[in-house]
Amino acid sequence: MTFKMEKVVPVLLRQTHHEKQILVFRHPLAGVQIVKGTVEEHETLENAALRELAEESGIKDAHIQTHLGIFIPSEIGPHWHVFLCETESELADHWNHFCQDDGGLNFDFFWYPLNQQPTSEWHQLFVELFQYIQKQLQIK
Repeated sequence: MTFKMEKVVPVLLRQTHHEKQILVFRHPLAGVQIVKGTVEEHETLENAALRELAEESGIKDAHIQTHLGIFIPSEIGPHWHVFLCETESELADHWNHFCQDDGGLNFDFFWYPLNQQPTSEWHQLFVELFQYIQKQLQIK
């Protein structure tokens, strides 16, 4: 049996006094993104989502709240399984996390308002993903 490559997207949200926000990061080479990664062989989608969140952001105590759906990016490749996650930890407004990806990269994490459109700084695939998440959560 052949292993089928799949991608997962663990989404973290927070509510401030004024708006709902989504956790994003500034990739040093590829613009603003949402955490996403590849499912390893014999790994469940849920475990992969939580592992990717921990590896890319340093958040180790999250759990899956619900499956938001399957995002089909415009770029040819695997579909992305989007999971809404939550954590009991009080997360900072902004932090940096060193990720081992591509030989080691420093990711700059911050919260972005869900009711705003992405800026030109966003990577195009993640603009599409952001708009998909807005639609799934019925954010206008």
